[in-house]
Amino acid sequence: MLKLYVMMKTMARDESGATIVEYGVALTIVTAIAVGTLSALGADVSGQFTAAETRIP
Repeated sequence: MLKLYVMMKTMARDESGATIVEYGVALTIVTAIAVGTLSALGADVSGQFTAAETRIP
């Protein structure tokens, strides 16, 4: 029983798993922002290329 207590106490102090989760959440947020930005800009850029294409004889 003492072994289990010591093991649980050691695991409670270990924060490496929490760090990985934090990096995962940050990466997810950054990816969502990038996808949203590129989606919004994609339509505008496509419109600009279409406008330029119609002006080229």
